[in-house]
Amino acid sequence: MKTKLSFKQSIMAGLMASTAAVVVNAILFLIFHGVGIISDSIFIQPNQPLTIVPIIISSVVPTIIASMVFFLFEKFTNNGMKIFTIISIVLLLLSFVNPFMGIPGVTLGYGVILNVMHVVVAGSLLFFINKAVKKAN
Repeated sequence: MKTKLSFKQSIMAGLMASTAAVVVNAILFLIFHGVGIISDSIFIQPNQPLTIVPIIISSVVPTIIASMVFFLFEKFTNNGMKIFTIISIVLLLLSFVNPFMGIPGVTLGYGVILNVMHVVVAGSLLFFINKAVKKAN
């Protein structure tokens, strides 16, 4: 019989994923801000350049919410991991348009780095949830 993750196990996987995503994305931000690819002259919100705080929030909040969504898929379907993985990949691919359509004046390098940060969040989430599922079985 396949063991399904409990809410606590799902949230713990999400917390580990968000911690990893925060560390990696903060390092990426600091490196690429330092070399000028992420510029203070491009505003994410009106008159506000990108700082480390939105990077941290954008790495934690969606990851925790996604781990709760995973729990619901796991609880109410027989293929929770498969469904969650497919939806995660589709949403990741859709998110690649966001920097280029949603940020006025964004450069190619800036947009690519933001997309790499999206990959870090989705990748860490799928990694830690998959690890938790394997550990539970």
